[in-house]
Amino acid sequence: MKAIIYLSIGLLLIIYASSTSPPRNPLAVTSSKIMSSTDEADTKNNDAERDHQEHNITRYITIKFEVFGRVQGVFFRKYTKAKAEELGLTGWCRNTPRGTVQGEFEYALSSAETGTDNGNNTDEESWEAIAFQRWLCRTGSPKSKIDECTFSEKLSSSSSSARTRKYDAFRVIR
Repeated sequence: MKAIIYLSIGLLLIIYASSTSPPRNPLAVTSSKIMSSTDEADTKNNDAERDHQEHNITRYITIKFEVFGRVQGVFFRKYTKAKAEELGLTGWCRNTPRGTVQGEFEYALSSAETGTDNGNNTDEESWEAIAFQRWLCRTGSPKSKIDECTFSEKLSSSSSSARTRKYDAFRVIR
């Protein structure tokens, strides 16, 4: 008799457990469909971005500079390197025997920024290049006194084989 009762209780528990199991969540199917459609949209966006980048020619422009005034012994090169890195520029700077600081900096321009596809026009400048030139001429290091600054030889790497940077970082040459 005890066996029948235990068996009955066991069957009742099984029946109860199967009848009270949580219903299948209809959102689970919907969310997986959403995820797959999101993945498809991401793939389409990546393809469109890749096509845009292929037509968006990047060229690198290098500008030489020299800064005159009290620019040696006042950490001018250290601050110049920090400002260039802050702006994402590459290049170098060094002290000269004449008491000036000279160097080169490089920035990237894309055809989307310039509105040209041929890469021959070097009159355009990025906001980073303009900000760096202003900083070199007006601000410098806290203890520097800038009398004059010059910029020359704007060189452009516009050919399709020269789409690589000349410099990989901004360095202080000692």
